Amino acid sequence: MSWYKEYKEEWTEIIETVAAEEHRQTQMIEKDTIQSMILFKLSKSELPFVFKGGTSLSKAYGLIDRFSEDIDLSMSRRPTESEKKKTKKLICYIAEELGLILSNEEEIQSRHSYNKYIFKYESLFSDIPLELIVETSFYQEVYPVETHAVGSFVGKFCEKRGVKLPVPFEEALVNMQVQSLERTFIDKVFAICDYRLQDMQDRDSRHLYDIAKLLPEIKITPELDALIDDVRDDRMQSKNNPAAQPEHDIPAMLKEIISSRFYESDYNNITKKLLYEDVSYEEAISKGIAQIADMDIFKYKKQS
Repeated sequence: MSWYKEYKEEWTEIIETVAAEEHRQTQMIEKDTIQSMILFKLSKSELPFVFKGGTSLSKAYGLIDRFSEDIDLSMSRRPTESEKKKTKKLICYIAEELGLILSNEEEIQSRHSYNKYIFKYESLFSDIPLELIVETSFYQEVYPVETHAVGSFVGKFCEKRGVKLPVPFEEALVNMQVQSLERTFIDKVFAICDYRLQDMQDRDSRHLYDIAKLLPEIKITPELDALIDDVRDDRMQSKNNPAAQPEHDIPAMLKEIISSRFYESDYNNITKKLLYEDVSYEEAISKGIAQIADMDIFKYKKQS
């Protein structure tokens, strides 16, 4: 069984049409469609899943214009051990229903706070199976969250043109809990500082682009200040988040990232190839972390 079931010809034509109209690769539209199918089934679960990360910025907020292949999931509260087991069982069940094959089963441990599910699927536009990744992270409680419409390229295409699909696709628009823009913004600023401390560049420069797109949407308020400190307190509890420790000055770290041009090579060689718009490294810096570095919003107020 494959994700397109008995509708191979229909889905091939649909995706080719949408890809041509939206100036996207067919494989991207196909993956976006499968992602929507997975999110739809997750949204029906009693577990309090929260959709977050770069793909949520694209599918829920229409904010970024880059390829993002991962589905990043957390929960709006700390899950119990039983709920972690249910999560693994549910994700694998959904994947099986869609004909996806888990290629790293030996690495998935339901008791872990982080898991990366790597699925292979039969593509309509490739001679070899392609990959789709679902990541679950339960290190911290996710807040604030909001119920949000999560769209798809195919769904938006049909809505814009008043088109009715010849195949069932109730997953065209999904309503589910999504991490707020403010929290995603905060997490991404801390993340690029974490990766700097850990000397990690590979594929992480994409956060610079995301931050530059997020910043104009963020209102600088006392409430944001308080949220940043609360998130920092939570991140301090994990060894995977070194930048949150009180000895680190985030604005100073951002200035060092800029002066050392730490992410420049990865941005030019990796991130730019994922973008569907022309945003240079200099533009991503100037419209994002360069402005944040001159603010005091990431100064740890509770230390004062």
